Order: sequence, then structure tokens, then C-alpha cells
Amino acid sequence: MKIGLALGGGGARGLAHIGVIKVLEEEGIKIDYIAGTSMGAIIGAMYAQNPNAEGVIKRLKLFLQSTDYDALGVKYFFPKREKTLSFIQFLYKGLRERFSIELSPRRKGLIKRERLDYALSFLIDEGDIENTIIPFAAVSTDLSRGKTVAFRKGDIRKAVRISASIPGIIPPELESGMALVDGGVTEPVPVYAVKEMGADFVVAVDVSVTQLDNFVNPSIIDIIARTETVRGIYLSGELVKHADFVFHPDLKDAHWSEFLRYEEFIQEGIDEGKGKVNELKKQLRKCRSFWRRLWRNRC
Repeated sequence: MKIGLALGGGGARGLAHIGVIKVLEEEGIKIDYIAGTSMGAIIGAMYAQNPNAEGVIKRLKLFLQSTDYDALGVKYFFPKREKTLSFIQFLYKGLRERFSIELSPRRKGLIKRERLDYALSFLIDEGDIENTIIPFAAVSTDLSRGKTVAFRKGDIRKAVRISASIPGIIPPELESGMALVDGGVTEPVPVYAVKEMGADFVVAVDVSVTQLDNFVNPSIIDIIARTETVRGIYLSGELVKHADFVFHPDLKDAHWSEFLRYEEFIQEGIDEGKGKVNELKKQLRKCRSFWRRLWRNRC
């Protein structure tokens, strides 16, 4: 029986993924496939290349403590208020408040993709997806056809960058008639993608918001932003119904941009993992027993 791990998007909240993975590793639960969306693709690629949770955590911390992270300017775009704003809505609001930008009809994004490429070069080793130790897929969305596209071969950094390319912020990748952007548009938790890889048992890690703050006297922007947030929560919830087991770290209304809370988010993933791992092991035993009986009947 093959176990697949579906890692959802969520910006900084996605740091909880490696906490959950650390517990699975310590409990001897072998992962056969990994699919990731956006931040889930970043964590998934790192672990698929080097299946050592402590090593991944160390590398993440080095990056988040470095001038390379500071150069991204994330903290300057996003004040800590209005946490319910979605990834995209908050960025637009931050840009609007701080900069005077004339958006040309020909412009495809506000941030050059090279900035994300540079960050990924710190976190992910150069190479092709098909050469990872654990089979891996980075999930993106094709805006031309309105469909999910899962990368299972080719340049791993490029695939992850596309998976994390926020529409309108980072230019889409235009190739073969496709316009590829962040996989969170269609599959914020890539349950279907990891099933297509061959997983018999899917473990999903959903890092969507678990608690919305009070919605008092909202502005137009607040209403639009909350609508986007609720849409994302609902879509993630519908997707994980098709997983066999779900971890959902209690990150409350933590904003996607709060990367410097990495210790807290990683620990929340560890706590969620420890709290549910025995239940997962029980389900795995039942499923393995079923597969053994099925195999004997076929022989």
C-alpha cells in the first residue's frame, strides 16, 4: 500500500507542514509520494530531495534568518492588522497604500519572478523532479483552460516557482498555450494530484485558516477579501473530504506573511502530528490488512 502526502498552500502557515512531517518520520511512517501546492510545493520539494525533517527545518531557519529573506521585502508590504485578508487581496491593498503604481494593460505581474527564483535557489537543490528521492509533484493552475496542472518532470525549481506564482503578482508562465499560476486557484490541497501519482492512502495537511476574526463595520475591500478567504477555506475543506486522513494544524487566523513566526508554526505542526498520529497508525493498519486480504484473493 502506497502512502501519498498532499501538502496545501498557505504561505507562512505552510511551515507547519514540516512539523507534521517530522512526527511522521519519527513514527516510521514511510511516505511514497508527495504533491504540494504553493508553500506546500516548497516544503514538499525540499523533503522529497532530502527526506530528513530536521535538515529541512534547519535550512528553512537559515533562510528566514538571512538577508536573502529580508531582500524579498515581505514584511514591508503587509501590516499585521486585517489578518483575514487573503494572500492576493492583502498584497494589492499593501501595494496600493504604499506605492503609486500605474498598471499597464501589458503588464503581467507586479513582482519579477527572478526574486522568487532567487529565494528558491537557497531552499531547493538544482535538479529535475523525476530525480527526487521521494516521487514529487508541484501543482499549478492553467488559466487558459481553467484546469489543474501537476508537474512531475522537468526543472524542480521552475515547477515550484510556478506552483507559488500568485496571479497578478508574479507573472504567469506562458508555455504550450498555457498560462500557469499558483496551484491554490484550483487545488489548494492537492489530494487529487497525489492520487494520480499512485497513492492508495492519502494523508492531507490543510493549513488554511482555522479561525476568522470578528467582521465588524467592514469596508468594500474587507468584504471582497473575506469573500476570498471563505472561498479558500471552503474549497480546501471540500478537497480534504477525498483524503483518507487529514491533519489541520490550529493556526487560527495567522496571516500568510508572518514567516518570522516560524518556530510557532513548525511547533503547531508537531503538536497536530503528535495529537493524531496514533489515529493515523490505526487507520493504516486497517487499510494494510484490507490490501493483504485483497492481494491473497487475487493470487
